[in-house]
Amino acid sequence: MHFDECFEGGYRIFVGALEAPRGGGFIAAVVVSRRQPELPAGARAGEREVWRDDSLACGYRWPTAQAALHYAKNRAREMVRKASPMLAAGG
Repeated sequence: MHFDECFEGGYRIFVGALEAPRGGGFIAAVVVSRRQPELPAGARAGEREVWRDDSLACGYRWPTAQAALHYAKNRAREMVRKASPMLAAGG
């Protein structure tokens, strides 16, 4: 398993690349949490999970962990930047 995180606006994005079942690559996963505005970027208290998907792109198998992480991070950033209704439903 490989993980990474970043912050986009008021959201914390945590991404993962999980080894695909039966081998053959990595599956991308993401968790997006909304942060309270007054908290610093590294603080986790007061966060509320608003979106989780443990099989992005319908479970597509990425050839490398880095490719899966890259896709997951870009997908989450796109959701945040477009203010997706999916994020509003979680909070």
